[in-house]
Amino acid sequence: MLSHLVIEKLACRADPLAVAGAFAHRQSPALLESSLPGGEYSRWSLYAADPVRTVTIEHDATGCPFDALAEAFAQYPQVAPLSIPRSLGCGWIGHLAYEAGLATERILPVPHAENAQPLARFSLYDAVALHDARSNEWYAVVVDWEAGVCEDRPPVRERIAGIEKILNDAAAQPDIGSPLPTGSTVLDSSLSRAEYLHRVKKILNYIAAGDVYQVNLTQRFRAQTMLSPIDLYRRLRQISPSSHGAFLSYDDFSIISSSPELFLRSTDGTIVTRPIKGTRPRSCDPILDENFRANLASAEKDGAELAMIVDLVRNDLGRICDYGTVRVTEPASIEKHPTVYHRVATVEGQLDRSVSIAEILRATCPGGSVTGAPKIRAMQIISELETTPRGPYCGAIGWVGLDGSLSLNLAIRTMIQRGSTVDLHAGGGIVADSVPQDEYDEMMTKLSAMAQALGCALPASTTANNLVGARS
Repeated sequence: MLSHLVIEKLACRADPLAVAGAFAHRQSPALLESSLPGGEYSRWSLYAADPVRTVTIEHDATGCPFDALAEAFAQYPQVAPLSIPRSLGCGWIGHLAYEAGLATERILPVPHAENAQPLARFSLYDAVALHDARSNEWYAVVVDWEAGVCEDRPPVRERIAGIEKILNDAAAQPDIGSPLPTGSTVLDSSLSRAEYLHRVKKILNYIAAGDVYQVNLTQRFRAQTMLSPIDLYRRLRQISPSSHGAFLSYDDFSIISSSPELFLRSTDGTIVTRPIKGTRPRSCDPILDENFRANLASAEKDGAELAMIVDLVRNDLGRICDYGTVRVTEPASIEKHPTVYHRVATVEGQLDRSVSIAEILRATCPGGSVTGAPKIRAMQIISELETTPRGPYCGAIGWVGLDGSLSLNLAIRTMIQRGSTVDLHAGGGIVADSVPQDEYDEMMTKLSAMAQALGCALPASTTANNLVGARS
C-alpha cells in the first residue's frame, strides 16, 4: 500500500492558546496559527512536534539552498491530498532566511555575526493537530507510511491517540495566561534615528538617479527578556492576532511571528500571493482610527508603492505559471489588524505542471514587498545600506506538504529569540515621494505590537502616542 494521509475528527474543544502551550513543551514544536477572526485566509491552524527528520542548510553551504531542500523533500513519498483542508496537513514545516534568496542572484549578503541563523531549516512532521476556527473543531492528521518508509515511527493509531491526549490535557488545564514582562527592558537599535534617516535620503538619491523605483529599508532592534519563547509568542498572539502567525522552536533559537502577509499558497495547481504595501497605525480614538483608515485608502503614494510590487510579483509568478494565467484578482484592499491598517493586493496564477518546489522558491524569494523594484538592484542597495543580516525576518515561514501543496507567510512582524536576547526588525518601502521622518514613524508603528509583547517602550516617534499597540 502506498503512503497516504489519515484524518480523524476529535471530540475536543480545547482552547488553541492552551494547545499552543502544550505543543511548545515537546521536541521541536511547530505552530502555524490563523488567530485573526474571519477571512478566507484565517481558518485553519496547525500544531506539531516530535518530527521525523530535520534538514538544516547553513550559510556556508555550497550550491542553491532551494535545490538542497528539494533533494531532502524528494526522499519521502508524495501522498494524495485531503478533501479538507486543502491548505494544511502533514509535511515539512520550517523557515527560509531572507539571505537564501540572495544566492540565486549572486548578491553578497550583509556580513553575518556569530551564531547567525541558518539559510533554511525544515522538519518533517507525520502527525499534526488541525483546528478549524469556523467550527471550533479539532482534527488529527497522520501519515500511514508505506512499507519500508519511516518504519521506526509509532503506528497510526498511536500517533492519533498521542495528538488526542495533548488536546485533552490542554483542555483540562486552566489557562493561567502568559506572564507579564518583568524589569526594565530597553529596545536597542542597530541604527540611530539620524542614521536611519540618512539611509532613507541615500535611497531617495538612488531613485532620483534612475537606479531604482523602490527599496525596502529595514533595521534590527534588540531587547533582553526573562520571558520564555512560548510565553513571548502567546503574548504577541494575544496583542496582535494574525492570519499567518508562527512559532518554531529549536535547541539554538526560536522564531516568533505574527505576520499578516501571505507570501505563497499553492493548492490544486493555483498559486496565490498577497503583497502588503502601505501601513497606518490604529488609534484608541474611533474618529482618529477611521481617519487613519481613510487616509491609507486614498493615499496616492501608498497606492503607487503597492502597484510597483504587484507588477514585480506578477513577473515573478510569470516565470513559473502557464502563459496568460497570472492575474490580479484584488488590486488593493484595506485590511484591519489590531495595531495597524494595511493595504493589500492579491495576485494568482496557474502553475506550470513541470515546475518544481525549488523552481518556485528560486523565482519568488525573497518576496517583492520586502525588497523593492527592480528587485535585483533593490537587493544590492539593501546589502549596501543595512548593517545586520535579516535572517528569518523577511524570509518565509510555513509548510510544504507531502501532497505537493505549500503555504508560506512573509516573515514580517517576526522576532528571533536566543536565550534571553530577542532580535526584531522593522522597516518600509522607500519611493520617490517618501518623507524620511514619515518612514521612520511607519517603522515605529510596525514595531508597536512586538515592543508591547516585550514590555519595551518604543523609540521616540511622532505617532507612537496614538497607537492602539502603545496601550499597556
